[in-house]
Amino acid sequence: MAGSLHSQIPYRTFLMRLFCFVLVLVAVAGAQDRFVAPVERSGYTRVTSYDTLQTFLKDVGSTAFVHVEPLTKSRKGRTLSVAKVSLSKTFGQDPGNLRILLFAQQHGDEHTGKEALSMLLAKFASGDLRDVLQNIEVLIVPQMNPDGGELYQRRTSDSIDLNRNHLLLTSPETRALHDLFYEWMPQVTLDLHEYGTLSRSWSDSGFIRIADAQLGMLTNVNTSPEIRDLQHNKIFPYIAGTMQGQGYFYNEYIVGSPGDRVRHSTTEINDGRQSFGVLGTVSFIQEGIKWRTREDRLQRRVQSHLTAIQALLEYCSRHAREIVQTVQKERARLVALTGQPVALRMDHVQGTGELRIPVRMVKTERDTTWLVKPYFGEVRPQKSTLLPEKYFVERKDSAIVELLRRHHISVEEVTRETDINVSAFFTDSVARANIEEETQPLISVSCRQIKKTFKPGDFMISTRQPQSLLTAIILEPESMWGLTKYEQFAYLLKQGQYPVFRLP
Repeated sequence: MAGSLHSQIPYRTFLMRLFCFVLVLVAVAGAQDRFVAPVERSGYTRVTSYDTLQTFLKDVGSTAFVHVEPLTKSRKGRTLSVAKVSLSKTFGQDPGNLRILLFAQQHGDEHTGKEALSMLLAKFASGDLRDVLQNIEVLIVPQMNPDGGELYQRRTSDSIDLNRNHLLLTSPETRALHDLFYEWMPQVTLDLHEYGTLSRSWSDSGFIRIADAQLGMLTNVNTSPEIRDLQHNKIFPYIAGTMQGQGYFYNEYIVGSPGDRVRHSTTEINDGRQSFGVLGTVSFIQEGIKWRTREDRLQRRVQSHLTAIQALLEYCSRHAREIVQTVQKERARLVALTGQPVALRMDHVQGTGELRIPVRMVKTERDTTWLVKPYFGEVRPQKSTLLPEKYFVERKDSAIVELLRRHHISVEEVTRETDINVSAFFTDSVARANIEEETQPLISVSCRQIKKTFKPGDFMISTRQPQSLLTAIILEPESMWGLTKYEQFAYLLKQGQYPVFRLP
């Protein structure tokens, strides 16, 4: 008859075997908690489909550090999701934390930002970046344009370029992103894209660009000089050093080509970067490299994006207090900006700085650097105005007010008939001009002081709010990036008297 367990196995041996068994169980459990992004699971052979991404987000959203919830739906009914990453069980619980917003694939044919953010989420869900989260919390929208992504096209299913919709906010995708921004007021934002390297204008010059990624910083002169200094002189060098240390090519984001005007990207506020930048945010755009096909050199493209993102998060975690204080100072300044100049028109000019970028010589296929010449590396104001105390808009032009409210700009209704001395604009001319290599309206107005009767139902907009700069850029008729640029508001200039009034 068999004896007892203790009679067959020495007690010490039993304990050792039990201990080893527990270790195996722990290891297995740990292995089960390891998450792998779909693009990595495919061996970097294909980009991630919408359905596969949704399944992945559901998996990582059940973990300790990541919570995933729906943000909105696209025109075709596909869900945009936001992942909230935090050491706290409740996101936003610690008011001292620095909040960062990361979003990708506004352009449906630019996939690598989405893939990089998926890999980042896999790391967060697996607990790999716990130290980075000590002082920060992260909002991640990995796919802004699921309809375009499934169609492999730049625009949405209804042909909207999301990265040109941040002023009008007519798309549910961009509107939801801005609602998310105002809910949490992140101090840092990063918008992920891809740039095309195989352009004819560059190859004809004998070069192709080979930067694995380019970082675009704030260029609109209305944005905070302190924030721009922080971007250029502290954050960018840190990311660039990290990238170069891991064998990647990295430079500031430029547009144009040799023999033409080479400059930093747009000063326009209807893109993801500048639209948040004028709200006192440390806002970036990062352009990963795009080759011939979606899958061409996919691993390096995704990994380079991811490396730069992690470097940004590391810097922010180490310098969270400094960044928070800089942003707080700027946002307080915006509320008290009345009477200060606001640039309505600006342009890129040749400055004294130099820029070298990595290129490949077409004939020899040798990698080298090119000294950018001519380099239009500075932006200077061309026309400015002083920010008024208030703007007034008549009730009949409620479409303007609806636009302001989409930006969470506070608007009051006039409650009783009132005569007020205001500045009124009168359209002198509407011409066409080349603005940042695009033909756009060039508007000239004259301004006169008049006594205007405002009636109940008319609207009053104070500039003593964080969106002060944004309000002026939207409403001023001579603003190069304001609402008069858009065809749906062109009628405002045909009335003789422009229906927006200033309280001097």
